[in-house]
Amino acid sequence: MLANDLVDQLDLLTYPVVVGQGTRLFPDSGPNVALELISSRTTSRGITIQSYRPLGRPEYVTSTVDPEDVF
Repeated sequence: MLANDLVDQLDLLTYPVVVGQGTRLFPDSGPNVALELISSRTTSRGITIQSYRPLGRPEYVTSTVDPEDVF
C-alpha cells in the first residue's frame, strides 16, 4: 500500500522490551518514502505512539566534507 501511495497515515507503537534480535520493521528494499512526524506520545507504561504522514520521495543531501578531515 505504501509503494502505491495508498497510505494517509502510519501509526507506530513501540513497546520497551529487549528480547535480542528481532525482525525488521521495513525490508532493505522497497519504497523510499519521506515521513513527517505528526504526533508522538508516551503512555504510563513506556509505550511510545508516533503518527507519521508520508511526504513522497525523500530529498538527500550530499556531504561536502572530505573524509580525511573527519577526526
